[in-house]
Amino acid sequence: MRVETRAGVNVAGDTPEDARVTFTGFFHDSGRQLVRLAYLLVGDLGDAEDVAQEVLEELYRRWAEVRPETALAYARTAVVNRSRGLLRRRAVARRFAPRLAQPEQAGPAPLEDRWLWDLVQRLPRRQREVVVLRYWCDLAEADIAQVLSISTGTVKSSAHRAHARLAAALAERNGGIIQVEKGAR
Repeated sequence: MRVETRAGVNVAGDTPEDARVTFTGFFHDSGRQLVRLAYLLVGDLGDAEDVAQEVLEELYRRWAEVRPETALAYARTAVVNRSRGLLRRRAVARRFAPRLAQPEQAGPAPLEDRWLWDLVQRLPRRQREVVVLRYWCDLAEADIAQVLSISTGTVKSSAHRAHARLAAALAERNGGIIQVEKGAR
């Protein structure tokens, strides 16, 4: 019997061998997506890969306890939480340690327009997380609320505030004129 979930994970099988195959399918289907989410939250490819790897290692160890239909939501939540921890450690390091030169990013910017990515990175943490989960991960408000452990209303208000900040920055960049492409949301 083979049951498919949204992530394409085979949830059938009771043996450790079947569980390993199931996790392998989850990894192949969702691994890159988790790295991308982490990258959009932390802004560094190496750190993003580390965050995703730690989450996937933990998920593998606990795979028998995790319901496969909620595995992707669980992993996204874990990536967001680990990214928060990493950003918190970075802030402490910046505050108390001399700033060291960082090597160039190993990967391309996630957006063609680097200026927009810079604007998103300057948003407050929760607004940035909501924008990344909504527009880069294409999650619905209810899914974002679940991943961030906040209410749907908080997701909506955070998105509204983020949109207002981004629109103001866009207007400033364009000399007070906001241009919207046809077919854009």
